Amino acid sequence: RSVAEVVFLQMAVALLLGLAATRPRSVASAHRRAAVRMGLFDALAESMKNDETLGKREGAGLSKEVELKTITWKGPKPDNFWEQQPVSTSQVVPGQKLADVARQSGIPIKYSCMEGHCRVCDVVVDGRRVPACVARCQKKDVTIEYFGSVAPTKAPRKQPPPLPPPPPPPFLPA
Repeated sequence: RSVAEVVFLQMAVALLLGLAATRPRSVASAHRRAAVRMGLFDALAESMKNDETLGKREGAGLSKEVELKTITWKGPKPDNFWEQQPVSTSQVVPGQKLADVARQSGIPIKYSCMEGHCRVCDVVVDGRRVPACVARCQKKDVTIEYFGSVAPTKAPRKQPPPLPPPPPPPFLPA
């Protein structure tokens, strides 16, 4: 590289870092600079400092504190006598989607249509069966029973009757 390119690169780096655009005359004068100024970054750091005159920090944009509600999740009852039914709790904001809360809490609920039509994701909220994909958290503490990875169906499906055997081929004279 030529000397002009090297000087240009040094000036560009110095400009980006906010340093003086001139080269130090000696190595000793370069080491004498104790505080390196970063230009743009110094201004950003100054703008991000907390202002003590503003007072105590409050919730931004909220007129009152949000009241959290508790959801108690009850899992499927185990077949084995020695196992316990899984029970966990979640703190939620009323109006949150039940599917989002279940996912964040690690509750194993299967979903299919995400519109409430297929009823695969049904859960029982205080005795009422609702699809978890479209339901929202209520404004009170609730208990939700979920059915593990597969929701129970109303009745087992009947198998269709077997097809009749095909008719014999027609007789063709030779």
